[in-house]
Amino acid sequence: MRGRIAPGKHFVQNSIEAFCSVSRKARRFLLHERTLVSIAAVRLNSREMKPSIRALALCIGFTTNILAQSATPAPSPLQPPADYDLHWGVKILMRDKVEFNATLYLPKTPEGSLSKTPVIFTLTPYISDTYHARAAYFASHGYAFALVDVRSRGNSGGEFEPFANEPRDGHDIVEWFAKQPFCDGKVAMWGGSYAGFDQWATAKEFPSHLATIVPVAAARPPFDYPSYNNVGETYDVQWFTLTSGRADQEHLFADQKFWRTKFLDAYKKHVPFKDLDSFVGNSSKNFQRILKHPTADAYYDAIVPSAEQYKKITLPVLTITGQYDGDELGALTFYRDHMANISPETRAKHFLIIGPWDHAGTRTPTDEVAGVKFGPGAILDLNDLHRQWYDWT
Repeated sequence: MRGRIAPGKHFVQNSIEAFCSVSRKARRFLLHERTLVSIAAVRLNSREMKPSIRALALCIGFTTNILAQSATPAPSPLQPPADYDLHWGVKILMRDKVEFNATLYLPKTPEGSLSKTPVIFTLTPYISDTYHARAAYFASHGYAFALVDVRSRGNSGGEFEPFANEPRDGHDIVEWFAKQPFCDGKVAMWGGSYAGFDQWATAKEFPSHLATIVPVAAARPPFDYPSYNNVGETYDVQWFTLTSGRADQEHLFADQKFWRTKFLDAYKKHVPFKDLDSFVGNSSKNFQRILKHPTADAYYDAIVPSAEQYKKITLPVLTITGQYDGDELGALTFYRDHMANISPETRAKHFLIIGPWDHAGTRTPTDEVAGVKFGPGAILDLNDLHRQWYDWT
């Protein structure tokens, strides 16, 4: 979004060092077998792609399929920097007069004046405070960053109907930010999973000030959620419980012993799937709603881009997913559908990264998945990668 900061040389150097840290014998094996399978970046030779991003994709591909000779610890979470200003409880008015809640992080300027910068935002059902450290990072690197609660979650008004309202709400949020005195007219999006989906949902409404999207591990209803191959999942009830009310029910959601016991008990008692929510103890309007839409239909078609809409989505896109990501199917469905309907010029602006990560790892990578350890190249600073992408676009 801003051309003033080109991707740093240190980014290339770190990627090359990751490759060089693998043993010489392992490198010969990789080069011989061409095992570029753990991470893929589309059109690595594209002239449109910045050298550092190209180097990242190339070097990580050579390293992530190798068991590390010694475990590489995950980087410690970044301490929130102090060089930003906070505005809590910002209200954003939707076209239907519903007020959304946002927490806004603005970069400080030496003289204390209000500077105009691009705005990055995430639209989340998981309560804005969840992503405080991310917002602080981007604000400390010169971007305004906003954490926005979806309808009826956190302090936003309206009724929470998962996925259904994100297209128009995302559009209205983009255009609202573009008019604010701290925005230079460019707005971008950040986020994964649900917040990966709503980037595509927003893009299909063509807000004029949307500069780029970076959909990470994007769920694609109904292909990977809330059903899989037209079969409902018990996890649906667990997730709808997490998002019940205005605050996350985190401890209940994470109590796997409770959920395993309840689901096994329901199985033994032959409880119909449609009654699973009440059997668990949380009758859910949203759960009952999705039961009426077990497969792709007009309900889901209205919230994802059509072929004609994909043709008109010409902004730069960076798609990120993981080899062990539960939403890999969704992320790649969006990617393939977009690529199939756009011009060569637009295809040159859509890049794909697939890392050796599970769902959470697509935002906070580690070098281990399900007990399998990968090389140190599996651990990326995705905040820095996102920042370089926003700088470029």
